[in-house]
Amino acid sequence: MNIVLIGTIGAGKTETGKAIAAISDYRFADIDEIAQERAFAKIPKDDFVSPFTHARLFYSEEGNVLREAAGWDGYVIATGALSTSHPGVIEQLRRNGIIIRLLPDADTVVNREIRSQRAFMVEEGKSIEEMLREDYEKYADQYLDFDYSIDVSDDESPTVYAERILELVKI
Repeated sequence: MNIVLIGTIGAGKTETGKAIAAISDYRFADIDEIAQERAFAKIPKDDFVSPFTHARLFYSEEGNVLREAAGWDGYVIATGALSTSHPGVIEQLRRNGIIIRLLPDADTVVNREIRSQRAFMVEEGKSIEEMLREDYEKYADQYLDFDYSIDVSDDESPTVYAERILELVKI
């Protein structure tokens, strides 16, 4: 059985997943990281790839890794923010997993992402905060198919969220 974490950007899927693995027998897998490595591996080293080409490669690899992950066992799987947009992937992951939605509010997402200092492609004339809030609203309905939901807006540590999740999924 796997624990599958879904949620928006900034929900804390990776950090919470690592915390679950640290205090349990689950192994950790970050779908974004695996898909990124595979997408880059397909690009010849001397080729320039536009961000859009890379995004298409990444999205394709993400779908492949998610379908592969549906057959794993004993993992806590941190999905990418757009993983749930792949048709049928939640149903596949649920066959051997429990789907946990990490649910932050928009302020939590903005604060976490700004603190992370990650680079973002932002439309001219918009701030990172505006873009994050728009994306939060735009993709909110994407995370409605889950077994359990954990509110992660109170800024507890990932370990606290991990403990809550492990308590929920006790079989």
